[in-house]
Amino acid sequence: MRTVRKTAAYACAVLVASGGLTAGATTAYAGNGSGAEARKAAAYCEEFREPYARCESSSKGRTQASYHDKGDKVDIVDRFANGRSTKVVLHVKGSGKAVFSSKGKQRRIIGNKFTEGKKVRLMVCTSFSKKAKCSDWSGWGTT
Repeated sequence: MRTVRKTAAYACAVLVASGGLTAGATTAYAGNGSGAEARKAAAYCEEFREPYARCESSSKGRTQASYHDKGDKVDIVDRFANGRSTKVVLHVKGSGKAVFSSKGKQRRIIGNKFTEGKKVRLMVCTSFSKKAKCSDWSGWGTT
């Protein structure tokens, strides 16, 4: 058990270090939990079973979004101190893209109805501004 915890702490540190998180810099992470690294880091970070994306800054906080297949929900968390709403782009393969906003709330959950069995991924941005920092596309999940 001790080795697993050390491995999880190391995996978490690698995730943070690989993003180059420094004071004032914004980094982005996207994943879907299919990798062993995400499973190992679950004790210290978050386990990504569904499409998930995050942008964070050591000085401004973080913004993140995730898609949950139960209820086809998009969960937006906006704790990025820039005075602007978080932007989330949801891509459902074969159906196109939809854009959502945190609407100034720290947490907003949006329910949708999608055809079952479609592939879905998302991206989160610190705002709607052209200068906003955006994550990469998350891994694919299923509606």
